[in-house]
Amino acid sequence: MYSEIEAKVALAHCREGKKGYGVRFEKTSLGWKYDWAFKLSADRAKSEGYGSTKIVGTIYPDGEYPGCPYCKAKSFIVCGSCGKLNCNNTDEKVFTCGWCGAKGELIDYEGDGINSSADV
Repeated sequence: MYSEIEAKVALAHCREGKKGYGVRFEKTSLGWKYDWAFKLSADRAKSEGYGSTKIVGTIYPDGEYPGCPYCKAKSFIVCGSCGKLNCNNTDEKVFTCGWCGAKGELIDYEGDGINSSADV
């Protein structure tokens, strides 16, 4: 039987582990639920097309989300410059993106979008 589930994999970066990884998102009536994370090489991410994922809307964790495979963070910081995901494993007010190096003050995510595009 065919399932109507809409799911995507976005790339995230762990500042602590200094590596990228994949995060599975599933569309629900409440937005995009993230429920799984896995280690992922840059070559595999590129070959699977994970570098072209775009997600717009509310994101939230599934109760069983295991967290980052490196630091175990269970939430993200979405960079205001490049739109990519970073582990939320800091208590600081200013964050530096692991993808593009942009620095900025942390604010609440308003559903503007997640961008996994560009080079992995």
